Amino acid sequence: MLTALYQQRALVWAFAGRDLSTRYRTSSLGWLWSLVQPLIQLLIYAAVFSLVFRVQAPGLGSDPERTSFAAFLFTGMVTWNIFSGLVIQSMNSLRSNSELLRKVRFAAWTPILGTSLVQMIQVGLEVLVLIGMFIFLGNIGITWILAVPILLAAALFGQGVGFMLAILNARFGDVQYIVTVTLGALYFLTPILYPMSLIENTASWLAWIVELNPMTWFVTAMHDVMYSLQFPPTWVVPALLAFGMAVFWLGFTVFSRLSKDIGEIL
Repeated sequence: MLTALYQQRALVWAFAGRDLSTRYRTSSLGWLWSLVQPLIQLLIYAAVFSLVFRVQAPGLGSDPERTSFAAFLFTGMVTWNIFSGLVIQSMNSLRSNSELLRKVRFAAWTPILGTSLVQMIQVGLEVLVLIGMFIFLGNIGITWILAVPILLAAALFGQGVGFMLAILNARFGDVQYIVTVTLGALYFLTPILYPMSLIENTASWLAWIVELNPMTWFVTAMHDVMYSLQFPPTWVVPALLAFGMAVFWLGFTVFSRLSKDIGEIL
């Protein structure tokens, strides 16, 4: 797998460059639009859940007497976006490149990874905004360094799932609609809009379901290191990386075996 990735790196970068130059080509704001949507979503959710439903965020790591629901929420959103963005972009990549795949023979996973690189740039911009938010709040700590492997693990997980869904979506067109609905439900079963303690104290059966959601572990770990400025248990980050790499390997392997005749399927 690593050999194939290295050999095709130039083609992956070529697809990434194409997508990078065309994604917001006709827009006057350009890449600023990549921040507009999550920020508007942040404002809406923050207003509804903090003002209407009175959801309280935990105390900030730098000052437990202060809280910031917006910072808590955006930390979870950034983690979720890296997963969901890679899943959706990967799933739709084969169909958007169907004409090229029918005419030219090349590794079908290269346009998927090219699109994913562009998605990673977009999430990187969101991370910069998140860092700026915490600097403004004075919530800074050495634990931030663990955000890198946590986000990397979430990206590997999302990409592995994206590979498997891409091949399924190429064969069965209904997959994209099922995935959209599933991701919508999974979003609310991830402790992004609420702290995990709220669920544990009100509905233990629901907390059990939420804990079965893999993204719960990624989001909780990011809340620990970015918001609460706490080191998670020593096994958590290595476990997330191992899990992410395993899912990526599985997705890449399944995709490679099932995509040999992809030009005919599309």
